[in-house]
Amino acid sequence: METSITGSITSTQLGNLGKKRYGFIGVKTEDLKEIKIKVAADTKYETLDVGSRVQVVAELIGDMGILTAKSIMFVK
Repeated sequence: METSITGSITSTQLGNLGKKRYGFIGVKTEDLKEIKIKVAADTKYETLDVGSRVQVVAELIGDMGILTAKSIMFVK
């Protein structure tokens, strides 16, 4: 099931796979919750910079409760 999350990137733990980035980002939502989101090699993104305000479309993968981003886009 897809979910949409709006907030600011507060942390990154990222590596490179060719030209793609992967790992995890931390996002503080508008209701001040901290969420850890996986960035996969196939995630489409405009930014992964700390401090950027973004909208993340993510889904739970498997039964481990890990949110995986499908897209990460700037929000004004």
